[in-house]
Amino acid sequence: MDLVGIGVILIGVAFIILAIYFSKVLQQVGNILQDVDKTVGELPRQLNGILDETGNLIKNSNHTLADMNTKIENLTPLFQVVGDLGESTQALTSSLVDVTSSVQQKGEHTATSEQNKKLGSIYGSAMLGYYFFKKRKESADTQYEHKPSARKLPAPDENAY
Repeated sequence: MDLVGIGVILIGVAFIILAIYFSKVLQQVGNILQDVDKTVGELPRQLNGILDETGNLIKNSNHTLADMNTKIENLTPLFQVVGDLGESTQALTSSLVDVTSSVQQKGEHTATSEQNKKLGSIYGSAMLGYYFFKKRKESADTQYEHKPSARKLPAPDENAY
């Protein structure tokens, strides 16, 4: 055999080794593609489950939102009443502040002795009213002490019914 024959045999052996190597690689690629096929085949079922759960979540969210809207609609008049009450109390307080400041300004112009006289007369009137109230109460208490007590009726018999 000459050198050409030996070269052809070596090329043939190398070709067979390469063919075996490529066949193993292609077999592994085939296994990977089969696994990908299984995964892709299961994907629609998994997506259906996820989409069903998402639909239920959206329905529950819509029900909750509708319930909250109803409750807010029911509470809105209450908030309006509270707001109106706040505005009216603010108006009342501002008018009281105006009255107080005007009384204070008028009080600054009057003399201290005049204020003391006015206060003395107010205190005297209050004491006189308290004295009359106390005397009236004492006279009413003495009238009730002299009256004969009312006759009490016997308790009803429970077995009569």
